[in-house]
Amino acid sequence: MENKAWIAAAGRIAAYACAVCIAAETAVFAWRGTLFVATADAWAYIATFLARHYDGTLSLADFFAKRNDLDHSQPLQKLLLLAYARWFDLDFAFEAATGIVFGIAFIAVVVAIVRADTRGRPRAKAVAALTTLGVTAVVLSLNDQGIFNWSLATLSLFYPLGVALMLAFAHRCIVRERPVSLALGTLVACLLLDMSAILGAAAIVVLIALRWRTFADRRVPIGLVAAAVIPVVLYVAGYALAFPHLQANVTSGERAGEFLGRADELWKALVVPLGAALASPHRIKQMYGVAAFWTWLVPASIVIAAGHVWFWRDIFRRGDSRLAFVAAGLMLFFYATVAGILWARVPHYGFDYLMQSRYLVFYALQLVAMLMIAASNAARDERPADPFAAYAASVVVLACAAIVYGRDLPVHSNIAFNRMLDARVIALAEDPAQVPPDCPADQLTLCGWDPGVRVATLDLMRREQLNVFSPRFRARHHLPPLPPSLQAPPPAP
Repeated sequence: MENKAWIAAAGRIAAYACAVCIAAETAVFAWRGTLFVATADAWAYIATFLARHYDGTLSLADFFAKRNDLDHSQPLQKLLLLAYARWFDLDFAFEAATGIVFGIAFIAVVVAIVRADTRGRPRAKAVAALTTLGVTAVVLSLNDQGIFNWSLATLSLFYPLGVALMLAFAHRCIVRERPVSLALGTLVACLLLDMSAILGAAAIVVLIALRWRTFADRRVPIGLVAAAVIPVVLYVAGYALAFPHLQANVTSGERAGEFLGRADELWKALVVPLGAALASPHRIKQMYGVAAFWTWLVPASIVIAAGHVWFWRDIFRRGDSRLAFVAAGLMLFFYATVAGILWARVPHYGFDYLMQSRYLVFYALQLVAMLMIAASNAARDERPADPFAAYAASVVVLACAAIVYGRDLPVHSNIAFNRMLDARVIALAEDPAQVPPDCPADQLTLCGWDPGVRVATLDLMRREQLNVFSPRFRARHHLPPLPPSLQAPPPAP
């Protein structure tokens, strides 16, 4: 018996150590391999949000403003942007690091829920260790490196964390029948999470409906449903009043027409979100080429689809618990997110847009939800050891995949890409009125801007010594010194 205890303890230590290694490997990649030079959407934030901050015209409305109807308000991200500009030279490597912190916090929330659900059961310690490893291998996997080499995508790990906390809080309010608290919590979530909170609220309403049998001998929980719906209505209505001229990229009619026109590709809406959770399209392309997409994604999607059938079969057999509520909520949030991409993005960009790296942050939630239910089953002492063995085997497979995905990381090529972007920004700053023919407009979006806006934005960055114009930034990332024409003048004696 003593030997078995030592073996079990060694296994738990190995699981935690492996989880730490996966998280550390991803964190190092995100720090060194992310786009720390301002790129893409960052330039829009600099030219509008940061410019207003430095000229003293920034208002509360700017934290919630959107560029168009497909954009997100992202007030927390904008607040962080001010912090990065104030204390970290607008170095986007710090943004990537913050995203990793959000990812680790999400893992901690999930593990805490599993620990509470399995407390007192014989396999509780082993299940907690395996859950830590499994969820880390899913959330911080380098399955698709695009999540971690673009800092804004890494920062999207804030949304799973926010939705998980929203669901846990909602379950507490529902069990204690506190509709006012639920309404206030939902409103706060809407302000911080925007569309993700709206989708989370929709999941909560569905979960209340699924929980209807709990209220069979009491009044219908209309108050709880209203508490989840009314704050969303108030938020949407208030936003429409505050920002009445928000530009729409595609009208509803055009969106429906475009969607129907691509109906022959509808199958991709199932195959890509399901299969990409195991093997991302970009990983497949990197290893086997574009022609192998469906050879890998279709079988992977079939395996995950079977997992969804098992998941809901187990959910409907369970009694009410916080773990089941949060797991089912994360799964419903995944469905709602895919539906939102289909409605808002696919008509404009096509079904292949589902392969965007940043969406894997949300595709991973289906695996997290399955791991939560499987962990609860594995810890039950009234069941045979088969569920525990199956759970342990699944976690080991996910961990091995995460470790394999982390091999041969293209950190040096990413650093070289950052250096190329730096050189282009410096060349542009030396003559901002003229755009060099080799300016990469997809990354340096200011290449296509009005010359006056471009000059003002570059002047702002030089004056405030932000990003590539900061000596500390350049020393931190081992970039060559600024040319004399762009260096700040020495302080007056």
